[in-house]
Amino acid sequence: MKAVMPPGVHYTGEIHVKLRETAPVARLAMAHAPRRRTLTAIARSAGVRAVGSLVDALPAPAYHGTKLSMDMPLVQPGGELARWHTVQLPGGGGSKSKGSRSQQGGSPRVAMAMRGGEAPAAPSGPSANDVWGAVHALMEQPEVEYAEPDAVMVHPTVDLPESPGKNLPKDWHLRAIRVPQALRLLEKAGRRPGEGILIGHLDTGWAAHPALPGPDRLLPGVDLWDMHRLDARDPLETGLGFSPGHGTATLCLLAANHEDYRGVATYASVLPVRISSSVVQVATRSLALGILHCVSQGAQVISISMGGLPSRLWADAVNHAYERGVVLCAAAGNHFPLRGSLRTPTSVVYPARFHRVLAVSGITHGLKRYRFNDRMSGNDGPEVDLCAPTPDVQWASPPKGYKLGRGTSTATPQVAGAAALWLSYHRQALEDFSPVERVEACRRALLLGADDVGPYPYHPRPDEPSRTYNEYFGDGRLNVEAALRIKPVRGLQPQPRDDVSWALLKMLGIGLPAAPAGSQVDADQIELLWATHTAGVQQAVQASIAPVVSERLRARLELP
Repeated sequence: MKAVMPPGVHYTGEIHVKLRETAPVARLAMAHAPRRRTLTAIARSAGVRAVGSLVDALPAPAYHGTKLSMDMPLVQPGGELARWHTVQLPGGGGSKSKGSRSQQGGSPRVAMAMRGGEAPAAPSGPSANDVWGAVHALMEQPEVEYAEPDAVMVHPTVDLPESPGKNLPKDWHLRAIRVPQALRLLEKAGRRPGEGILIGHLDTGWAAHPALPGPDRLLPGVDLWDMHRLDARDPLETGLGFSPGHGTATLCLLAANHEDYRGVATYASVLPVRISSSVVQVATRSLALGILHCVSQGAQVISISMGGLPSRLWADAVNHAYERGVVLCAAAGNHFPLRGSLRTPTSVVYPARFHRVLAVSGITHGLKRYRFNDRMSGNDGPEVDLCAPTPDVQWASPPKGYKLGRGTSTATPQVAGAAALWLSYHRQALEDFSPVERVEACRRALLLGADDVGPYPYHPRPDEPSRTYNEYFGDGRLNVEAALRIKPVRGLQPQPRDDVSWALLKMLGIGLPAAPAGSQVDADQIELLWATHTAGVQQAVQASIAPVVSERLRARLELP
């Protein structure tokens, strides 16, 4: 039977490199200043091969934006994003598509050490030693600011019998977040829900279904996973770990407008971007390029129902989108019970974990935390911003059916759809707002409008006492009507720029021995950050990290 790659971090053989900023005027003033080397020369010094600029892999721009985004010119990402390049291990695979990944041996020997279990075997390919050795060599180059592997993270799944679900009205989730009341408010104002807004949808693509938006609202999209494919259609692959129709289901939750099934933003346009064949496997490159592509096409909202590793490339892509006026919404993630009381990692995944992304968790029909002892549950934690209903929400299932959906994947498009409604409803008031002011005004409305529901106490946020939250539901359950009634406010404080940092390692009590070279410390920190996340950050101790790090770092940490 066909299956996705084994759980773990699968290196493709490529490495993404961020070069330092140049200062041409200052260099010209220095009579003996060396000229900046080309990427080819830098790669050669590190023993790897130059591939090219990362943004060159983006599809050609084709404007699909709206009046709200016409002040953002359609250009390829520049500035900080232009400093990202790709290099490749000599003979070590590397690819721009899933197809060549599997054919060229892009899977590593390193695999995830699931808590309470052993690291499963994985196919041969670029080893952790080869990949992280190249990262070290690149970080020693004076022109290199940062380097990280291109990888596919495959989350562990457990084959558990799913409960039949509750027999609830098919629109119970829309009622819970007060969509009917919001629609009446829109109708009274002469507005159609989501009209004039383009939503970027990063998922597994779309397949034919009666509930899909029509061709006037659903763009063909692009496939950044199988880049030889012409659009974002889901081939509906089946087998262990695959999730055929996942993208179709979340897209319909977002924007369906059918007599038998309605989403939230029923008149918004949707740009689908296929970034994976399964929700359990997430690639560094395709998710970053997906965000950048949506921005280049004029999207004002992006919905992401998957996540994975702490990636600096993702952080820069998120910063680029946020500063261009895009509201990003991402799923907090899911986990499964293992033997005894153990579970697969339960912390909020990236990119939802970033400051500039709205992290969405789940809340059940009974207003309880989305956590079960015997089946898939939702991740949560202090990074959660707000929640939306799941599980037991009706999903569109290709080719013509419906089934009960679950996961924080279900909650995320509800929030993204609400963001589209708010931006559309307040479009005129937002016309002279800066891009960041627009994002912050929308985020504020969604968060302040959320309902403090459930049996768990809410507390004032230390940085903003007017907002209350708890670690399960964030600021509360989404309330679309209440959000629409909150008018745009200018001059709000921007969210801090996102990055991947070493604070997590300090929190876990994991440190590095002193080293003479700063670049070596930086490279070891990058590897250690990935390793702790891979092994499960909530219980990451040195003994569990050992199977997923290179021999070099294992020796420095004196691991067995």
